[in-house]
Amino acid sequence: MFDPSGCPRVFGVPPGADFPQVVVERILDAHAGRPPENLARVRLLVNSRRMQRRFASLFRASGPLLLPRILLVTEIERILPGIDLPRPVSRLRRQLELAQLTARLVDAEPDLAHPAAAVSLADSLASLLDEIQGEGIAPGQVRALEIGDDSLHWQRSLKFLDIVGAYVESASEDGLDFEARRRLGVEQVSAAWASDPPDSPVIIAGSTGSRTTTRMLMCAVARLPQGALVLPGFDVDLPGPIWDSLGASRDCEDHPQYRFAALFSALGMARDQVATWGEPPDKDRNTLVSLSLRPAQVTDQWLSEGPGTGDLRRATSSMALVEASESREEAQAISVAIREAVQQGERSALVTRDQDLVRRVSASLSRWDIAPDNSFGMQLSLTPPGTFLLQVGRLVGESPRPEDLIALLKHPLTRVGTDRGFHLANTRQLELFLRRNSVHAFTEAELKRFADGSPDERREWISWLESILGPLGRLPSPTLLDAVTHHLELAESISGGNDKDENGLWAKSSGRLALATIDRFLAESDFGEPVTFADYLRLLERTMQAERDRDLSGARHDVTIWGAREARVQGPDLVILGGLNEGRWPEQPDPDPWLNRRMRASLGLPLPEGQTGLAAHDYQQAIAARRVVLSRSSRDGDGDAVPSRWVNRLTNLLEGLPGQSGPEALVEMRQRGDRLLALAGMLDRPARTVKPESRPAPSPPSDKRPKKLSVTEIQRLIRDPYAIYARHVLRLRPLLPLVPEPDVRLKGTVFHAILAAFAETAPADKAIMRQRLLQIADEEFRKDVPWPAIRAHWRGHLEQIADWLVSEEVALRAGIKDRKAEVSGELRLGATGLTISGKADRIDRLSSGELVIYDYKTGGIPSEPQILHFDRQLLIEAVMAERGAFEGVPEAPVGSVSHISIGRSPKRKSIKLEGGFETGTVHAELIELLERFQSPGTGYISRRAMEKMRFRGDYDHLARFGEWDASATTRPRPVE
Repeated sequence: MFDPSGCPRVFGVPPGADFPQVVVERILDAHAGRPPENLARVRLLVNSRRMQRRFASLFRASGPLLLPRILLVTEIERILPGIDLPRPVSRLRRQLELAQLTARLVDAEPDLAHPAAAVSLADSLASLLDEIQGEGIAPGQVRALEIGDDSLHWQRSLKFLDIVGAYVESASEDGLDFEARRRLGVEQVSAAWASDPPDSPVIIAGSTGSRTTTRMLMCAVARLPQGALVLPGFDVDLPGPIWDSLGASRDCEDHPQYRFAALFSALGMARDQVATWGEPPDKDRNTLVSLSLRPAQVTDQWLSEGPGTGDLRRATSSMALVEASESREEAQAISVAIREAVQQGERSALVTRDQDLVRRVSASLSRWDIAPDNSFGMQLSLTPPGTFLLQVGRLVGESPRPEDLIALLKHPLTRVGTDRGFHLANTRQLELFLRRNSVHAFTEAELKRFADGSPDERREWISWLESILGPLGRLPSPTLLDAVTHHLELAESISGGNDKDENGLWAKSSGRLALATIDRFLAESDFGEPVTFADYLRLLERTMQAERDRDLSGARHDVTIWGAREARVQGPDLVILGGLNEGRWPEQPDPDPWLNRRMRASLGLPLPEGQTGLAAHDYQQAIAARRVVLSRSSRDGDGDAVPSRWVNRLTNLLEGLPGQSGPEALVEMRQRGDRLLALAGMLDRPARTVKPESRPAPSPPSDKRPKKLSVTEIQRLIRDPYAIYARHVLRLRPLLPLVPEPDVRLKGTVFHAILAAFAETAPADKAIMRQRLLQIADEEFRKDVPWPAIRAHWRGHLEQIADWLVSEEVALRAGIKDRKAEVSGELRLGATGLTISGKADRIDRLSSGELVIYDYKTGGIPSEPQILHFDRQLLIEAVMAERGAFEGVPEAPVGSVSHISIGRSPKRKSIKLEGGFETGTVHAELIELLERFQSPGTGYISRRAMEKMRFRGDYDHLARFGEWDASATTRPRPVE
């Protein structure tokens, strides 16, 4: 196929050319007129499965022929069958063994790390081990490093790095890791070919040589008589002196062509010995991009070479620049561009490193039923089987928290083989039970309470729930086999319900992948002992995060989403480079917890900027496509985003070349991007203007209006009548949160209970009153406050004010005949037919026969104007007490009412019932208020007199608060 050559045979395909298409055409041209079996002898080595499939499809599309052998560069045993390699050690086994070694070290020296960090530390050590073995570095070389000023960090790291050496020594006895085995295989293949080179062509196509082991294989192939390398994204516009400087040092590792320069140095050849295959779709654009990516040291060449680029509007005529305000808008603009391509019958591809952007674009495309061919796939841990397995695992060994239990019961794979509707209806009833009772942990006692109030048809479902709660609460023995078996049995039991034969957990591709992952744990269970269930679950989650479910059923083949590396597959009519922000593309290099930059350089390991150089090469290839959209957002998450360095370079170069119409070209690029943004903005815009609703003031008939209110609801009736309408007329009740929180409501309830019990049971002896108060508090906290930190905080507050409360109790008891706490009562208001109910915190009867009513406040005390016009609870309770409405409290005149604040600055404030506070006046005003709201002409207006506009009510969303104008005139609206 190839003519004899005196130097290594290397070809370069320029950015933008359809790489697989160019290579296939060259191979077919070279074999034209030759026996068909010659083509079958060609070994074509590629770097990804997607590239392998593309090559195969292009060969098949060329007509009937015998296909060459298309292999991955990592498939060493298929490249040269018969080589002798040790058996491979699975990555999971290695992870288990490293986790065990790390856990032992942490147990022996607890100051090094937390025991729960053993799995993550092992994961980090495994990554370092891959690099060391791939570069052919012995663990002894790491220990022999000159540490200098790094001694403190190094001494701590060295203890963990010793684990790597111990693992390598033990693993080499019965197998090799993937990287070590692959390097050994490449060494054997290189030696075999050096002594006996194959007479049939061997071509490596699409690899950049970024990994040392791959570069070794590429050097061996390039020197074969019929060997060749075909490099993707080869920059033919880069001047020779730049190539020379790239290969001279590691200072330019962030340049896109650095890896090629390093390869040429390893081969002992010059750049001008590389022949070019194929033509780019836009040479002018390639020249512009190449100039923008020059190393930082020579960017002065922008001024010297820029004027020779010609009119830059020609180079950018098929480019658009989308600068969205935020990531959601960016995703919608991208989806619009893809939608247009589909409508025009064109192929399109989104190239990005931002998986959040991928999810948003996929969701936006779904509105047009466009399912892209997504090479990212989905993390197994995010698929339904993955989330289900992890949710089940997190509940093992404890009484489930309500939110975790309900999430599991609502999962689409729970009881999937049974009557799903019946199951969800029962789950809803259980959720309502948990919300109404503020359950903190779902124990067997809580299940019994739920069962006691359930109908007979729910018994079978409750029995099933009871059957899984027992195993859920049990921890398996600390062996990996028991952990996996227990987890698997639980998951299948919960998923299948009562019918074990109908289990949909493993039915789809993601389920089969999850089951295969679990099977791998079972197969390697001998290497994971002892292990806690928590550590097993952490390792399972990490393993699932590394697995991808690539279910392409229903996906279109003309709409693809690629990772940046796959840009070299090329071929679409439109390529969209998405997420072009710093930290996304290029990504921030992962920090190395073990070796700093100087240590890595000393060992010959890749430097962090090497990853940036690879990302730059991917960018250079993608931007050279026939039509291109560059896309970024000004905000990323909660903060401002910085444009990718390559976008900055391109825009700066264009703005700095006015003589070549650079600024005009940039304006036109942005205009094309703005058109996409404008179309994206129309997606969610309503087709017609919707008239805002007016402020609600429903007016139901008199017989539908409430006849009984509590004293605490009177303030709500005054301030927000709509809330009374929603609660009593519509009979809607706010649901308590599924996750009980230590909020103001709970604090008030608990402290009221403490003070009520204290008032009733506190001894007369002041010396032991304080002890009794704190004893009562501890009992209430244990019962109703399950959060240790909140319990300690509230108890600390009570201790601070305990002396004041004791002194106040002694003062209140002086001169009283009787006291009652938490007293309930009802009062029927004459001929109105209306009833007021309430519960007084405390009522004392003085020696004079008068009553004093107290109300405890965990917050501030209302002012007298607030009490007079809004907060009338104590005044209404005084009306009720004077009429004998409270149980066990005979009617008597009320001399005063008092608020007792138990906040940071406790105090008591009393109000004499005079000067507008007289009970007769309050009684008359109360009747007038309630009678007014019995009239059909009075509407229940929303937010009539809120104390502060920022306050939010339970029913504001029903009232569509925020839509209407609070200053507009409101008229009652009759409702049936």
